[in-house]
Amino acid sequence: MKNALFAAGVAALGFALAPSAQAATFPVGSPNFTASPGPNGTFAGAFFNTGIAAGTFTDTFTFTLPTDGFGSGTVTTSANFLGSANDLDFTSVLINGVEAELFTAGGGVFESAYQNLIPITAGQLNTITVTGVSRGNGAYGGQASFVPTIPEPATWAMMMVGFVMVGAAARYRKRSTNVRYA
Repeated sequence: MKNALFAAGVAALGFALAPSAQAATFPVGSPNFTASPGPNGTFAGAFFNTGIAAGTFTDTFTFTLPTDGFGSGTVTTSANFLGSANDLDFTSVLINGVEAELFTAGGGVFESAYQNLIPITAGQLNTITVTGVSRGNGAYGGQASFVPTIPEPATWAMMMVGFVMVGAAARYRKRSTNVRYA
């Protein structure tokens, strides 16, 4: 009985001293997530989190766009030494549920994740989710870009002119005549 109580006490102490999991959500427009519209319906954004306490974390960045299109992005982190208080490890980076490719350099001190051409749906809540482990004062930063799938008006005009020209060429093509000798 004493051993069972001792084991239960050690387990409770272990849970009390273990780093807690952290979760945060940052909508676009918050200090941690900014975005700017560009020409022809494009958008560019920057997102980050700093001072992440020791333990696991999950940060979700949310945004809604006016048109369907494709998004791309990168996320990076760095530390002074592997395992130092400012070391942070990514466990996954997801853009609308699509997992980004994770890379390490410098013996694991530097980490990055990137993904290209992720479908973004208009009028729907889209997400970038970064999960990882911080050693006590972790930080990361990322960039995202968006291009719409709707062609520009000039593209539509050029396409229509092309259809008219093909139609005119078919209608007014030179007709050949066959000559027969008796």
